[in-house]
Amino acid sequence: MVDRRQLRDAPERRGIATGQFELRSAGGQLALTGYAAVFNRSYDVMGGPPLGWTETVDPKAFDVTLSAKPDLHLLINHEGMPLARTKSGTLQLATDSQGLHVEAQLDPSDPDVQRLAPKMDRGDMDEMSFAFRVKNDEWNDDYTDRRLLEVSLHKGDVSVVNFGANPATSAQLNSAADALEFLAAMDPEAAMSELRSAGVPDMDRLVRARDNVLALHRSLTPKGSGRLSLVAARALAEADDTEVRLATAIPSHGTAVVEGEFNRRAILESAPAEQVTLRYMHAWVDPAGDPENVASYRFPHHEPRVSAPANLGAVRRALAELPDSDVPAGERAAVERHLRRHLTDAD
Repeated sequence: MVDRRQLRDAPERRGIATGQFELRSAGGQLALTGYAAVFNRSYDVMGGPPLGWTETVDPKAFDVTLSAKPDLHLLINHEGMPLARTKSGTLQLATDSQGLHVEAQLDPSDPDVQRLAPKMDRGDMDEMSFAFRVKNDEWNDDYTDRRLLEVSLHKGDVSVVNFGANPATSAQLNSAADALEFLAAMDPEAAMSELRSAGVPDMDRLVRARDNVLALHRSLTPKGSGRLSLVAARALAEADDTEVRLATAIPSHGTAVVEGEFNRRAILESAPAEQVTLRYMHAWVDPAGDPENVASYRFPHHEPRVSAPANLGAVRRALAELPDSDVPAGERAAVERHLRRHLTDAD
């Protein structure tokens, strides 16, 4: 689970619903206005305590970042090509007594704007979200209440979103691969808490999710490749003493990055015997090994705590070692993608 004490400077997102959000014609352009964040209005993260926490945004949280003129985009659902940008002057941000106010001038000939406009006109999309990094926050004694005192918007975004979703989930899941990694690491009780907090009334959505995951597994399994599931491979090995070596690359994830010293030996010696943290630290794991043993993992590039930034020196070292490693050739491309994702984050 998320270490609440180590969230500073990690990428996060928060979404809100607001009644003051509109798109209107203005001098041959379309003007979008709304609030991407509101002040002193508490919301639950990860379903609230005890698994999550309650959070509020301080009215001064954006003062420093806005004074530094941050460069950020206006997006749809935090992805795709930008609709507007502060650097070009087509996106303006300011705070008032209510929250972080957004105003953008959109080009009516832009295909993405043309896709968005009718959905906003009908009220199908009426919520906003912002991507940020926390520079200063304040927790209560038992880490169940967090106040955001200072955040950075630079190289983040404000987005029109389908839903102002559960903030913890939207803070951590940036892709389908991230979502699968998040679910794989989650305790079943915590997953059920997430579903309850999202207001899932019955089993229909859970069944659809299961069917989608099974269909994805079938479509990604090479036909005739001879690749076996972990259970089948271990059963085969036990049946005829065949040596079966299984390997898997850990899905990539976007994180903060740092330069500086990375004492691999000391970091591995201090790593906990805990699967979620070990998977976060590394780029490859041998499923035939013990998932709670650091010896089953390769290519460490994070310190041993979830949300720790990727060390770029360790990433470059891992990329140099990869071609001569014992990682099966079929897994190396995925490991390389994981590592290069951090280099992309640095750019």
